[in-house]
Amino acid sequence: MKRKQKIFYVFAGRFPCEIAISLFAAKSAESFSNTDYPSIILAPRRFRRSKERASDFYQTKNNYDVAFLPCIDLFQVPLLKRIAHHIVITTFTLSSLVYLLVKAKSDDIIYSNAHIPLFLLTFFFRNTFYEVHDFPEKKTGLYTSFFQRCRWILITNQWKEQKLIKKFKVSKEKIIYTPNAVDLQNFSIPISQKEARQKLGLQENRKIILYTGHLFSWKGVDTLGQAANLLSEVEIHIVGGNEPHLTQFKKKYGSNSNLKIWGFRHHQEIPYWQKAADLLILPNTAKEKISKYYTSPMKLFEYMASGTPIIASNIPSITEIATEENCFLFEPDNSENLTQTIKEALQNPEQALQKATQALTDVQQYTWDKRARKILKHIEKSFLEQSQSIL
Repeated sequence: MKRKQKIFYVFAGRFPCEIAISLFAAKSAESFSNTDYPSIILAPRRFRRSKERASDFYQTKNNYDVAFLPCIDLFQVPLLKRIAHHIVITTFTLSSLVYLLVKAKSDDIIYSNAHIPLFLLTFFFRNTFYEVHDFPEKKTGLYTSFFQRCRWILITNQWKEQKLIKKFKVSKEKIIYTPNAVDLQNFSIPISQKEARQKLGLQENRKIILYTGHLFSWKGVDTLGQAANLLSEVEIHIVGGNEPHLTQFKKKYGSNSNLKIWGFRHHQEIPYWQKAADLLILPNTAKEKISKYYTSPMKLFEYMASGTPIIASNIPSITEIATEENCFLFEPDNSENLTQTIKEALQNPEQALQKATQALTDVQQYTWDKRARKILKHIEKSFLEQSQSIL
């Protein structure tokens, strides 16, 4: 019986942790393993990672392995914070190379969204797969060489395809497009709004507007904070965020009595918050390219799976999935327009329900397992074409 190739997922950040990209790694590994490709996450042994087992932290199956590799983590030293990231990446890159030279076979798949470790690994392994999250605007020559060395390149939105082909001379044949995804079982939970509010201790007779996620500037949450001043008749809840962004946001908007800032909540709690809300807000800014063009927000797919109506920024990275049929769109970075759109959605509950129902229908195609199968089908096709060319 032929040996099944393993997928080594090289993840350069804290794992597990509250950042969405860490969840992304766990769900990717779980879904690859579901499709009968044993998966192993390689992560740096960082001080501030959660000590909880990843499968418990993220409510995934315990069907993938995690190898924590040595690195030099100096983030706790204030004077070295500016170079700490570079030191972690460099030492983790070397650890990954040593580990894979010992553990990986020549036909295994080395998968990563971290370009520095993967670039080095392309010199030692043929089956390298790069998932483009951000988009490189500088160092064109270096990235052109990197992209040429990768066997496969995945993009999470269509904007990146022509950019990769034109700017970096990437062959279209090595590019696969698939957006991010959601675990429908976790987010389409069979619970009413009333039950969700009781579980969370929220008022049952108030309209609740909800944002879940981080408070980075490109997330556009400032627009929602500004809208709170114009929406005294509803409660706006912000669930998520870590320091120092959480303290900064509270300082700017915490005085608004109708704005409730909860901070980080465990991932398994988020579906209840989304079920408890009347509207979910995705306010990404149009002022930063990472938001306007690069991202494929996992939050959008989680929102769609909840069955709760959505209001989202009208920007390319979002409208590739979100449409007038499945959500309300508003002008990005415009708190007055966001306020007006919230009022419109609340005043038209039948229209809001229709859009939410369509979103729930649309999101059925964006599951982690379907995403994994599409990626692996692309890989297997290239293996078949290679074997046929040899014959």
